[in-house]
Amino acid sequence: IDGGEMLIRVLEQEGIHEVFTLHGGHLDAIYQAARGRKMRWIDTRHEQAAGHAADGWARTTGRVGVALVTAGPGVTDVVTAVTNAYLDCIPTLFIGGAAPLRDAETLPLQGGFDQLALMRPITKWAHRISHTHRIPDLVAQALRVATTGRPGPVFLELPIDVLFSRVDEQKVV
Repeated sequence: IDGGEMLIRVLEQEGIHEVFTLHGGHLDAIYQAARGRKMRWIDTRHEQAAGHAADGWARTTGRVGVALVTAGPGVTDVVTAVTNAYLDCIPTLFIGGAAPLRDAETLPLQGGFDQLALMRPITKWAHRISHTHRIPDLVAQALRVATTGRPGPVFLELPIDVLFSRVDEQKVV
């Protein structure tokens, strides 16, 4: 299975039924895995809308708000929503696409800056997933961090090569 399938399975197991997003190619494995599932995907016109909608969803429902955005400008466009969630202790999960790990230092399309450095001061936890088989446990950890203690936003960066890679389903915990 690929990383998109693993991510969707964790969201389902954790009771996440709504995801706010703006489609971006860096995240296609997730969208493909979600086809036919009973999750509600709200595709917005702008990443800012996806971020604020996830924050608003969490505020009004008491459940974790989830926003998926593409790399680079998609990530920078959710900064205000992430900051609002941080200041008001709102449990949210922001997932941002990223260039392939092998291209991280070559100024790739929709990249070329340190997305984690941008997110660390305004989240409870910001982390890059660098191995496909770690997607399930790191997404589950991010959701725990967002909801325990002082609630707040978390950010996971998912490089496209990690997300699209396939691993033996039997080896995934």
